Amino acid sequence: MKISLQKISMTISLLGIILLLILSNILEPSLQSINTLEIKDLNKKTKIQGQIINIKNYETFRIITIDDKTKSINVIINKPNKHLNLTKGQNLTIIGKINQYKNNLQIQAERIIIPYTQS
Repeated sequence: MKISLQKISMTISLLGIILLLILSNILEPSLQSINTLEIKDLNKKTKIQGQIINIKNYETFRIITIDDKTKSINVIINKPNKHLNLTKGQNLTIIGKINQYKNNLQIQAERIIIPYTQS
């Protein structure tokens, strides 16, 4: 039984694409300061840490403002989870994509990490 070179190449290519898709969901970006985010970073994934200084709740999304002592930025949370209890002064880590609204950079949250604190 002969296997054509074309079939082998196609199989290897498909496996490579699947591997890249899996890795892109597993790997997360390195931590950045908010003041280092620039317009050239649009649509790139980023990771920031900071403190919530403002929260605006809307029907289908929430906007929180995060400050990391270098600068502040708005973070958009679509379809906010009612069990996600966010408060001013709370520290968070945000992973998301950088986008722009009215000439201001913002982050579209993909993942929110709340550090565990003992009471």
